[in-house]
Amino acid sequence: GKLQWSNVIHKQQYDDEGDDHISFQLANTGGQLHYIFNMDEKRTLLLNDFTLSPSGQISHNPTLKNLDRGYEFLPKYGKQVSATQVIIPCFFKNYICFAKIEFN
Repeated sequence: GKLQWSNVIHKQQYDDEGDDHISFQLANTGGQLHYIFNMDEKRTLLLNDFTLSPSGQISHNPTLKNLDRGYEFLPKYGKQVSATQVIIPCFFKNYICFAKIEFN
């Protein structure tokens, strides 16, 4: 094969306590690949969504900011359950929760 394009999604992640928060989840919605990961912003982990198109173009979708505070998302353990839905486990205080993300 011949390389047609190459692109990079830049992410800075580190965690001294473990690696549960620093991985990513990849979701294939047919026309795009969604790359979901936590990014540290002002000492808060925010769930980010970047998309990669078949032509190699990367887009940063709006940060999922309207999520309730205090939830810690674990994208490493997420699963794609349909063509447009991903379930990502998370912690809230001492509870294990699940978040459903639906892509348009």
